[in-house]
Amino acid sequence: MDAIVARQHQPVLSESSVPTCGAGQALVRVRLAGDVPAWVSGAAAGAPDGAVLGRDVVGVVSEVAGDAPSGVRERLRKARVVCSPMVACGTCDMCKAGVSQHCREGGMLGSAGVPGSMAETIAVPWRNLALVPEGLADEAAILAGPLSRAVHAARMIRMEGKVFVTVLGDNLASLLAVQAIAKLNATVRLLGWQPEAFGRAEKWGVQHRHASEVGRRRDQTVVVDCVGSEASMDLALGMLRPRGTFILAADPQRGASVDLTPVVRGELEVIGASFGAVADALPMLASGDVETTGLVEVRTRPSEAPRLLSRPELLYVAVEF
Repeated sequence: MDAIVARQHQPVLSESSVPTCGAGQALVRVRLAGDVPAWVSGAAAGAPDGAVLGRDVVGVVSEVAGDAPSGVRERLRKARVVCSPMVACGTCDMCKAGVSQHCREGGMLGSAGVPGSMAETIAVPWRNLALVPEGLADEAAILAGPLSRAVHAARMIRMEGKVFVTVLGDNLASLLAVQAIAKLNATVRLLGWQPEAFGRAEKWGVQHRHASEVGRRRDQTVVVDCVGSEASMDLALGMLRPRGTFILAADPQRGASVDLTPVVRGELEVIGASFGAVADALPMLASGDVETTGLVEVRTRPSEAPRLLSRPELLYVAVEF
């Protein structure tokens, strides 16, 4: 079968073996797989040759393992689904405690030895699947994974009533996060560096400014950093009021370091936000509360995918299988 895999630290189109349906798994026939090119390039650089790349998927279930409850097998039979990027075992203490994103045995699709989404057929834990609401287009549903992180970040503290809330970034994560938070707090603003992101924010009725235009008045109640760079983290900590909250909703970039003195002197609360449940993101997509038009910047066939996935300036690339 066709798959986008790592080869000599680059994404390439290759033949890959069709997976089998193991215990606790379901086979999904992929309709659309996607990811942020910058992330794919980073994953490919550290992956062994032949590793399937990609975190996000919309597909149709073709088989469910016999150890799944009969009700689950019936519910998933031929269903259109999305899958959480964070795969979980469902049996460890973290999974049983309801925090499966911290699964002891789990990992992320397309990274650290876990096969990714960019193949004709994938095998994933059936517990990680969520049904796509009828009428929701594949191109919107594919963003349930990235949106789950934004929704999770917004729910980590009570956003309602916060006086000043800022989201940092120009990437897909920030564009989703600012919309999710805007539903809870109308005062949220987007700070970034690229004018294209400002145009989208203006269309959504979200305040936006260039990061260079703001001072460090230490007046922000909450700052959500969706970049994770040295510059973005330093800016975030410099903007927060005493006892404000810094939410890091991105993996810190390799080699990034930041002066934590403001954390101590300002008695700041620092929170990390990983991915949430895709099931929590789907209702926002289905209701239109989150605008997705234009966020999937390129939709392509597998033959063109490696070239496009090697362009880190692209917001998001979806591959049709």
